[in-house]
Amino acid sequence: MGISNPSHSTSKPNAWDRWAKIWHAVFYVTLGLPTLIVLIYRDTGISLGLVLGLSLALGLWYAFMIIWLLPRVQGNVQQTSALVFLVGALVMWIPLANAHPAYYLTASSFYGLMWGTLRFSVAIAGNVILTVVIILLQSLGRGGSMELSANMLIIGAVIIGWSVLLALWIRTIMRESVQRKRLIEKLEAAQEELAAVERQAGVQEERQRMAHEIHDTLAQGFTSIVMQLEAAEQALPEEIATAQDHILKARDTARDSLKEARRLVLALQPELLEKAPLAEALRREAERWSQDNKIEARYSITGTPISLHPQVEVTLLRAMQEGLANVHKHAEAKEVNITLSYMADQVALDIQDDGCGFDVQDSEHTTAEKNGGFGLRAMEQRVEQIGGVVILESTPGKGTTLAIQVPIGEDKSAESNG
Repeated sequence: MGISNPSHSTSKPNAWDRWAKIWHAVFYVTLGLPTLIVLIYRDTGISLGLVLGLSLALGLWYAFMIIWLLPRVQGNVQQTSALVFLVGALVMWIPLANAHPAYYLTASSFYGLMWGTLRFSVAIAGNVILTVVIILLQSLGRGGSMELSANMLIIGAVIIGWSVLLALWIRTIMRESVQRKRLIEKLEAAQEELAAVERQAGVQEERQRMAHEIHDTLAQGFTSIVMQLEAAEQALPEEIATAQDHILKARDTARDSLKEARRLVLALQPELLEKAPLAEALRREAERWSQDNKIEARYSITGTPISLHPQVEVTLLRAMQEGLANVHKHAEAKEVNITLSYMADQVALDIQDDGCGFDVQDSEHTTAEKNGGFGLRAMEQRVEQIGGVVILESTPGKGTTLAIQVPIGEDKSAESNG
């Protein structure tokens, strides 16, 4: 128990702090009501001026010690301050209780104040002392001799007993409240930490997505530019027309890559998918790749084309671009067959070349190192994010087949062939 220091308080105040204003109001009501009765009936054993002066002094004493001072101190200083207040308040209250019995009402607020500000053992002692004082004052009466009866002693003992039991109950509740408060604070801290982790994961995911996009667009585009310029360099000066053709292709590729860079910044769909449905976009990409690399590309569609989630369409387009880029760089192929298949529960994209092939068992090491290790892994990660799989089959001397299979969602509609 005790009044907390505002400068060291936690996010939520304890029970005493939450009820402090109510306790203050109770004190001033129990002090003001007897004073009002005295003013109305003027029935006191001492002068009216002294009663009003002591009432005012007790109210100011409470305001200074309890309302102003206690919240600004801690520990032993707080305990000492509370005891000093109670001693001073008792000194001012005893003449008031002798002057008019209505002031016994004020003593009731002292009990709650002790339980709220003092240590449990000190509060019990204070309750006993206060109860004894009240019994003694009652026995003395107004100017009479002290007469202690068995009834008064029994009543005093009962009051103290009930007060202790009530304090134990309140103390247990407050302890549980403090424990719950600590658990809530730990939970809030854990939630904040989890939110921070989720934000970091979101940042990492976005970085990975941008890395995929850059690899699938800008890196491939710049690679093509380099190859075209190298071809042009080899053609100079004997074959001017051929060199010019390569330079023009490099220029067009650079422009397309620049457009893709701007679209990545604006987080837009690939331009191919905005101008045409997926099936048509893949056909155009296959034709462009075939013309640029002088490798025959046969493109076919099976099943009925349907519209897919934009993320699925982007993934399939990027997968085909990556697959064709790998064919050009490594396969030494003369022909590529591309098949887009729409089935009942999935859509599949197959890219099959007649190139040199390789040993799939060694592909994770040799081919990945040769590629820089990013393309195939990036493709697999993107496909896995939408619930799909990537299947790679190859035999040395017999070509390679890359298959991307993606499940189709429940919502689908017929896709226009443009």
